[in-house]
Amino acid sequence: MKLNFELNIRPLAHQSFKIGRGGIKYKPKKVKDYQAYLQRLVTEQLPKQFSIITAGSEIKVNYIEYIYAYPKSFSKKKRVKTFKTTKPDLQDNLNKAFFDALEGLVYEQDQNIVEINAMSKFYGETDKVRVEFEY
Repeated sequence: MKLNFELNIRPLAHQSFKIGRGGIKYKPKKVKDYQAYLQRLVTEQLPKQFSIITAGSEIKVNYIEYIYAYPKSFSKKKRVKTFKTTKPDLQDNLNKAFFDALEGLVYEQDQNIVEINAMSKFYGETDKVRVEFEY
């Protein structure tokens, strides 16, 4: 079975946690807000009869695309599919924020994601995240 999501949200990266005073670990408010909004967008697009993908099931990600709106400094000539080569890091930080947000909503454990076929980050007309899960 396949699940497709097209989420109108600016991709956000984060490390696992920050350390505050006294060595206390916490997740920044900006990241919490991003993940809550992401969960709301996904909930709106889930099929009616959907039940969470249980632990132990193999989950494949056919593609995940992080699309950033063109910077205002880009000329109309430059506004073609241009890959984003600046931060944030695609492999770790972008995926961590995204997959952590969907844990407990789409799947029980993100450790069940066994394969990611295509990942990309590039500029487009609007901020967006597109993903397709197969299980």
